[in-house]
Amino acid sequence: MKLKPFILVTTPLILAGVGAATGVSVHERRMSGLPQLGYVSCIHCHQRGLDTLPWAKPRPHHDAPGGIAVSPDGKTLFIALDDRDEVAEADLASFTVSRRTKVPGGPFGLALDAVGKRLFVACRNHDRVAVLDTLDLKEQASIDVGIRPTDIAYCKTAEGERLIVPNSGSDDISVLSVSPLLELTRSAAGREPYAVAVSGDGRRVCIANRMAVHDQILSQPYSEVTVIDPASGHILAREALQSAHLAEGITDVPTRGWTLNSVVRVSNLVPITQVKDGWVMSSGVAIARGNGEVTQVPLDEANAYFPDPSGVVASPDGKRAYVASAGSDVVTVIDLDKLAAWLAQADEAERGGAMVNMALSYRYVVARIPTGCDPQHLALSPDGSRLFVAERLEDRVLVVDTASLKPVGRIVLGDGGLDDPIRLGERVFTRARYTFQGQFSCRSCHPDGHVDGLSYDFDGAGVGDNLLANRSLCGVAGTEPFKWNGKNPTLQYQDGPRFARVLMRTDEIPQPQLDQLATYIKHLPPTRTIPWSRVGQPLTPAEERGRKLFFATKRTDGTPIPRALQCQTCHRPPLYTDRLLTSVGTKGSQDTSGVFDTPHLIGVGAMAPYLHDGRAKTLEEIWTIYQTDDKHGVSSYWSKLQLNDLVEYLKTL
Repeated sequence: MKLKPFILVTTPLILAGVGAATGVSVHERRMSGLPQLGYVSCIHCHQRGLDTLPWAKPRPHHDAPGGIAVSPDGKTLFIALDDRDEVAEADLASFTVSRRTKVPGGPFGLALDAVGKRLFVACRNHDRVAVLDTLDLKEQASIDVGIRPTDIAYCKTAEGERLIVPNSGSDDISVLSVSPLLELTRSAAGREPYAVAVSGDGRRVCIANRMAVHDQILSQPYSEVTVIDPASGHILAREALQSAHLAEGITDVPTRGWTLNSVVRVSNLVPITQVKDGWVMSSGVAIARGNGEVTQVPLDEANAYFPDPSGVVASPDGKRAYVASAGSDVVTVIDLDKLAAWLAQADEAERGGAMVNMALSYRYVVARIPTGCDPQHLALSPDGSRLFVAERLEDRVLVVDTASLKPVGRIVLGDGGLDDPIRLGERVFTRARYTFQGQFSCRSCHPDGHVDGLSYDFDGAGVGDNLLANRSLCGVAGTEPFKWNGKNPTLQYQDGPRFARVLMRTDEIPQPQLDQLATYIKHLPPTRTIPWSRVGQPLTPAEERGRKLFFATKRTDGTPIPRALQCQTCHRPPLYTDRLLTSVGTKGSQDTSGVFDTPHLIGVGAMAPYLHDGRAKTLEEIWTIYQTDDKHGVSSYWSKLQLNDLVEYLKTL
């Protein structure tokens, strides 16, 4: 081809292409409302549908044991299999599964009545309690409770039989009568009530709240133990476990008048670089002795840590306690006589500083029993001779002889899922072996992949600078880049070199395990924040009004809202994020930048606290306290009722 005709033909095409590209760029920047950005692409607005994301697709299911309960005669073990929607019955003479029955809704917590005729099941996926006849394992009755019930306890009172149900997703406690099966009261708890224990006389029930709360961003966090009267459902006390979070286990020691909680004592505002000095997280047990005083003592030793303590049980004679450490695959055995002797002679200062005294646990820890992966729930036989350990990610229950403290067998439920990369990634997520001296796991800050409600000092440049709130991993697939500054393009990068340098203080997770970890995280679904009965139902009138406010392009008086300040511009469906960096006027005095990654809003109702440093305790505070200049959307024209409607809508996402 001759040069001149070639130029005549190609030049218009090139100019057209450049013009089209320029036009697209102008269009993208205009639609994003951020003309100052150097790069905006089509995918920031035109996102994938939710049904294409990994967490929305079918996945393998496993026989992961949740709650376990032993029959009063000690012959039968009942096992909740929430991932299978089943309850299994095992014969304790042969250590074999004798029967299984379908119980829809993710059965997780179990309790038996006094004679073992009825099995009560808390189904956390469907927000209900089911009653099974242990003779045929058939469901006799069912009742709706709060959101995501995780445990259940049975007790007799002067007013009749009662069931106590902590509802982790709605932060409340259901008190049910048994005959008839009715909800008598539903009382507010702390944050994420998770486990329940009944006192020996049945007059008090204590509920452990898993998540910590804090009054201000720089204040000391604490978990609550909510104490109720099971007969009336009235709150008797709210006991604070200072600096404690991940309080997943609780048990009563009636012979001593004690209540024991498994806890993680967290120093979240200590610079994270102090991981190497053992100052960030300590695992232990909180002892409430009935006199109003709570003492926290460590499970850890110098240079040896036992993170993510979960289930805790005490022997019937009050001589021993057993604590499962899910992050280290160990059950710790505590001699309660020795612990009581130390408590009796320790002064106030010693008790106050006990949790960080790594030379203390040798006084009362008498054994460490190795287990399979992710031990969480524990149970004892009625006579205390057998300890049962739910090895959740092994699909097994370990049986231990408490006299010798040696395993005597296992109840095998499934194959462990070793051919499933999601399950293998969950094992990486729950194990602490990759952090310095095994101090904590991914799960320590992200229980169930979610948040711990705390802010951390991750920056090494200065103490107290650039505090950052923990972000949920649930529903993050497709929302990259990650981190509040948007510097991590993939989960592998986020959890590889960055995690090793800032948090682990050790070698990176090997690449095969890192890929498995990323696979697991991508399959974490968003946290459900509405009752199961509302899923798929139309919005309420208040929620619909909130939806219209969220997508508003004009104020109520008809004045246009600038595109950059419309909620839907940055929080664009279906992911409710544009995955871009922007400023909403929240830069604090200790922040080096005021530009942050736009978080997704799916499940936002359960992601408190809010904003990049966690300064807003509730969704309402974002606009009532920390947004006064219309930089984080145009909210100055909203009434209080309109704000209420918006919050109701956000909780449905």
